[in-house]
Parts: sequence; structure tokens; C-alpha cells
Amino acid sequence: MISGLSFLAITAAVPAIADSGAPQMRVVGRIAAGGDGGWDYVSIDEAARKLYITRRASIMSLDADTGKPTLALAMTNRSHQVVPINGGKELLVTNGGDATVTILDAATGKARITTTVSAGPDAAILEPTTGLVLVLGHKSGKVDLIDPKSGALRGSIDVGGTLEYAAADGRGKAFVNVEDKGELVAIDMKTRTVLGHYKMAGCEEPTGLAYLAPNNLLLAACGNGVAAFVSPNTGSVVQALKIGEGSDAAFYDSVRKLAYVPSGATGTLSVIAVLGQTARIVETVETAKGARLGMVDTKTGRVYLPSVKYSPPTAVGSRPPMVPGSFEILVVGR
Repeated sequence: MISGLSFLAITAAVPAIADSGAPQMRVVGRIAAGGDGGWDYVSIDEAARKLYITRRASIMSLDADTGKPTLALAMTNRSHQVVPINGGKELLVTNGGDATVTILDAATGKARITTTVSAGPDAAILEPTTGLVLVLGHKSGKVDLIDPKSGALRGSIDVGGTLEYAAADGRGKAFVNVEDKGELVAIDMKTRTVLGHYKMAGCEEPTGLAYLAPNNLLLAACGNGVAAFVSPNTGSVVQALKIGEGSDAAFYDSVRKLAYVPSGATGTLSVIAVLGQTARIVETVETAKGARLGMVDTKTGRVYLPSVKYSPPTAVGSRPPMVPGSFEILVVGR
């Protein structure tokens, strides 16, 4: 454990826009996507103009230009993440139901190879310096390394704990949020070794994670309603912003220099501007309860948030049931 972290006081959310003359972000569209049940991560292939959303038993794609959905591109076994690979011609899908990853054709959904990985494969990212896909074992505490060309398992890195999401700096380091320990773990991809376990002060149950290259900062979405900005060099939390509850993702628009954290419990999207090492919330957009995951299209600046309508809970304290057939993608823009 690396200690001695600096921590600035939590900054309250300020739902104001950075430029008062600019139009505010809002929900500008709703794309009906049908089907019942849950969903998980949203991925984007900006070159191919495709978004991918896992629906547990299937994956769906969405044309980013026309909004046309393909509701069941391929059937899966409790899928969690889609990673575009091999120039976008193929997709790697993590399957939590049988602890595998599948590589399939992005156009037809036809599977090419399925590989067994560590228990509970969940989130996954493509690490650019090695060309390997990092698959996070939510249950195993291991990061499995998959060769996207062959589909073969090329080794594992034992991190420990409940692994939630990862990000890479593009220079040979990867970072992993460990949900049950409130940690950020740094990995050297060249040597495949853990560089350090960083306790993120003030950040409980971290989930989503994004790397902001212009600022050399990591943004972690925390389960206690905090967006934590962390130095990848020291592991120090340099700033923490109060946001809505129930966040499960963090993502960054490198064109507009804006970061986003959706909060499902409060039904809000925090829009965060970062200048140097200082961040501030410039807008808080009303979205929908349950809209906790998403992705931004940097070509258009639009944010896509999967959501569903809920019926009143059947008992006090119980989870409200989903309205059948109400799954949709919220489009947030200006």
C-alpha cells in the first residue's frame, strides 16, 4: 500500500454552464430498443460509427449517425462488455455466465473463437502499447490478457479484490478500480507487474474509470456520490466533486475537453470541465432513474445512456420492477 496521499476537500456540485451563451445539454432524443432485462457497458467504435450495448443474453448495436438499432447482433451468455478489435472488423465480448470471451464478426455477429478466462469476466479494454485486451475478473481479482488476433490467453496479472473497470494511459501503464477496497491499482504492461495499490481517500466503491490524456488525470466514479480526480503518477486524489448517487461509468470527450459521469439513482448526468489539474461541474443534466452507464461520441458530442422505465415497488424497500418493453437509449446533446 502506498500512503501519504494528498486529498482536497470535496467540492459541491455547481449545476451551471461554463459559457452562459452556449445552449445547455439536455435529452434530445430517445431510441426505443425493446426487449426486457438488464444491460451493462456501452462501447463505441467511432471510425465505424457504431455503439455497442450488452443486454446480458445478447449484444445490440446502434448506428451513431442514423440512430438505427440492431437489437440482437449476437446472442451471449450474460455479457458485460464489447471491445471493438482488429480495426473494428471484429468484437471481443466478455461472458460472465460461463467465464469466457468470444471474438465475433462485427457485421454478422458470427463467432470466430471462444476462450476460457478467469472467473467473472466483466469490463475489458484494449491496451494500445501491447495490443492486448485486458479482461477484468470481477470475481477472480485477475486481469487476463487476450491476443485479439488469435483469441488466445497470453497470461494473467493478479491484482486482488473485486475488479470493476480499467483505463490505459497509452504509454504502457494500465489502471484498475478495485471496488471492494476503494483502491486504484497501477500496472506496468511491459513487465506485467503491479506497480502499486493506491487507496483513494474519500472514494468508496469505485466503479467507472477514465483517463484524461491532456490533463494526465484519472477520473473515478465513486459509489458514495463522488467523482474523484486522481494523479496516475502518485495515486493521490487531487480533487473530488460531489455528484449524484448510483454512478457506474466515467468517460471523456477529448474534443470538447469535457468529462461525464452518469448517476442512476438520482437520474442525472454530471458534465465536468477540466482545466489543468482543476475540475468543476459546469452542468447537471436531468436524465432518468437507472441511467448509470453510457458513452460519448466525440464526433458529435452526444452522450448515449441506456435506460428503462420502472413501475412502483411492490413492497417497501424492494426494487421497483422494470416496465416490460420500455428499454431505450437516451441521447443527450445541445
